[in-house]
Amino acid sequence: MLKIRLFLLLFISARVLGSAAQSELPAAFQPAPRPVPSRVQYNSGIALSIYFASLAQGGSGLIGLAGVDISGAQFRFRGAEQPFFSLGADAWYALIAVDMDAPPRSYQLTVVVQKDGDAVSFSQDLLVEPAGYILQEFDLPADRAYLTDAAVETAELDTLAALTADASAEPLWDAAGFELPLDTPLTSPFGSFRLLNGARETRHTGWDQVAPVGTPIRALAAGRVVFADRLEIRGNYALIDHGLGLYSGYAHFSELHVTAGQHVAAGQVIGSSGNTGRSSGPHLHWELAAGGRWIDGAAFLDLWLPAGSSSAPER
Repeated sequence: MLKIRLFLLLFISARVLGSAAQSELPAAFQPAPRPVPSRVQYNSGIALSIYFASLAQGGSGLIGLAGVDISGAQFRFRGAEQPFFSLGADAWYALIAVDMDAPPRSYQLTVVVQKDGDAVSFSQDLLVEPAGYILQEFDLPADRAYLTDAAVETAELDTLAALTADASAEPLWDAAGFELPLDTPLTSPFGSFRLLNGARETRHTGWDQVAPVGTPIRALAAGRVVFADRLEIRGNYALIDHGLGLYSGYAHFSELHVTAGQHVAAGQVIGSSGNTGRSSGPHLHWELAAGGRWIDGAAFLDLWLPAGSSSAPER
């Protein structure tokens, strides 16, 4: 049983970004129209828009470019370089992801745009704020205590890192957007420090939701299944590629209803909840990775995202 320490009260009263990211209320996908950017910078007829004021640890945010004759663009942030993607109409976008262990401080964002054979550069300072992660104690049954072994966890994380290393050049999600896989409350939060059987500390890479055994679990968004099999810690597990280096994972299933290589629609049932792997009771653990980093999925679901290729209405 999870025993959340008393300083959870401090977490609840933490700054807005930290508390919003770890609320137990279901997140809602932000509807169209596109939000007003917090900052806009202009250079050589190109506008760089920042759609967030700051980022929390484990957070994510959208940046955009607008202008004619753009042939490509890349950004660099915290040592990682990623390309922008275009959905036409001279609009380009990119998703910035911050890992959960990023030290809170200001970092430089650099954007380089290719236009008419020339390079146009932008530079902005972006603030990463503390997320207010909590500490939980988590007791495993004796027959699963071996899953606290650091070597077992390291091997599984290495497997997932390899599976999420590829990034398609275009989004695989569609205009249906991203939504929670269940309509139940969010419980154990992303990024929490976990003390396993009173001995070993680890991190929670996703969110948990209440789910009795056999509950149908839905895909967060459209994409392609890249893994549907058993892992040691996550038990029966499905991993979906949503394009542009964005992946969603779903753990502890009793049954999997998809196979690797299969394309799925937003909201499609991909399996039934269970209690497999490193779990002390039936529930759903789901997680999001962006650019190889685990990010706060509940906070991500609050983002406005440009629609993919589907003609479904934006939400």
